[in-house]
Amino acid sequence: MFQLCFTFAAMLEEQERMILAGATELFLKYGIRSITMDDVARELAISKKTLYKYVSNKADLVDRCVKYTFEEINSAIDAVRGNSKNAVDDLFAIDSTLSDAMKAQHPAIEFQLKKYYPQTWKWLSDRQSTIIIEHTRGNLKRGIEEGFYREDINVEYVTYLYFAQFLAMHDNEVVPQTVCENPKFMREHFVYHLRGVASKKGLTYIEKKLDELKNQTTTQQ
Repeated sequence: MFQLCFTFAAMLEEQERMILAGATELFLKYGIRSITMDDVARELAISKKTLYKYVSNKADLVDRCVKYTFEEINSAIDAVRGNSKNAVDDLFAIDSTLSDAMKAQHPAIEFQLKKYYPQTWKWLSDRQSTIIIEHTRGNLKRGIEEGFYREDINVEYVTYLYFAQFLAMHDNEVVPQTVCENPKFMREHFVYHLRGVASKKGLTYIEKKLDELKNQTTTQQ
C-alpha cells in the first residue's frame, strides 16, 4: 500500500545518497531558507562541482531531499506496520514513527516548502493524501474484522472525515502553526480518532496502550 511505482532511494548512487542525507539533515536542523548551496558543500566536505553533478540548483536539491525523506519515512512506516499485531497497534506504531520525524524537523520547514517550493509541496501533499486515505480505509476495515472497531462504521465516510481533519490541521488559517507542528497535537488527533471508532473491546485495549505509553514516558524522565 505504501509502495510507490518506483523506489526512489534504491535508484541513488552512494555519493548521491550521502549528499541527500546530509543536505536533508541540514534543512531539518536549520530550515530550508537559511541553508545555501555553499553551506551544503562545506558541511559535507565536497566541492560545489561535485554537488552540481547531482543537482542543478537549490530548488532541485530541496525537491530531491523531500522525495528522499518521504521514501525513508515510508520505509520506516512499512517496517513497523509489518510487525503490528492489530489495527490499534498499527496506528500507535505509525504515530510513534511520525512523532519522531516531527521532533527532528525545523518548525518552519512546512511553511517554507509551501511558500518557496510550491511544486515540491504539491508533490508531497499529493503523495501524503493518497497514503492517508488508503491506510485509513485499510486500517478501519482491519479493525472492524478484528473486533477492535465498531461494526456500524461507514468506512468511506470516516476515511474522508479523518482526511479532512488532517488537511485542516495543516492549514495555518485554521490551526496556528505552533500548534499543528507539535507532535502532541498529532497524538491527540489520532487518539481522538481511535476512541471515536473503537468498540468496547477496542476502548479497553486503547486505554491499556495509553497507560503503557504514559508509564514509559514517566520512566524515561
